[in-house]
Amino acid sequence: MGEARRKRFAREADYAMGQAVPRPGTCPACGSKQIGHITPGPDQPKEIRNVEHGVCADCRAIWEAFPPLYVEDGVCAEPCDNCAFRPGSPEQGDPEKWKALIATLKPDQSYGHFTGRFYCHKHVPIDMTKGPGNFLFPQRPLDAGDLTLPEPTMVPDTSKMRTCSGFLRMFWAQNAKRESKGTTDEPDPRPQ
Repeated sequence: MGEARRKRFAREADYAMGQAVPRPGTCPACGSKQIGHITPGPDQPKEIRNVEHGVCADCRAIWEAFPPLYVEDGVCAEPCDNCAFRPGSPEQGDPEKWKALIATLKPDQSYGHFTGRFYCHKHVPIDMTKGPGNFLFPQRPLDAGDLTLPEPTMVPDTSKMRTCSGFLRMFWAQNAKRESKGTTDEPDPRPQ
C-alpha cells in the first residue's frame, strides 16, 4: 500500500471515529492553498465579531473557519460556537423568526422526523455583497447529464455539505422526548 493511500485510509478512519482532524487547508470557493486567517475585532458587525475567518489570497473568498482541530462528521461533533441551535443564539432571540426557521425544516408531528435539513455554515464562502450570514452553499446542476439545457437549474450539492450538529442534537432531543412519553410507536395502519 502506498503512503498516500495509507494516509487517506487513516484520515477516513479518524473521521469515522469522530476524532479531531486539522481544518481544511484549501479555499472552499476555488481550492487554492493560498489562504490566511483573520479574527474581526470589536468594531466589526456583531455577526462576525471575534469569529475566526478564512480568507483566500487568490479569489478573495471569505468564510467562517473551523477551529484548528475539529470533528468533520456532524453526528460526532459538538455544535459550533455560533450555531443557530445553541441556546441563546441570535436566531432564537426572535421567536417568530425561529418558528419560521423550524417550519422550513418541515417537522412531521406524527412521527417526530424532519423532512428538511440544516447544514453547517463553517467553511462555506460568504456573499459579502449581501453581508454576513449570506452563505454560498455548493451548487450542482439538477441534471448534469443533460447539456442541452440553456441554463441548467442549480440545486444544493448536499454531498459537499456538513449536516449541522446542533440540528441533529435538536432532532435527537425531540425524539427522546417522544420516546419518554411513549409516543414513538407508529399508528396502527388497520382500519378502526
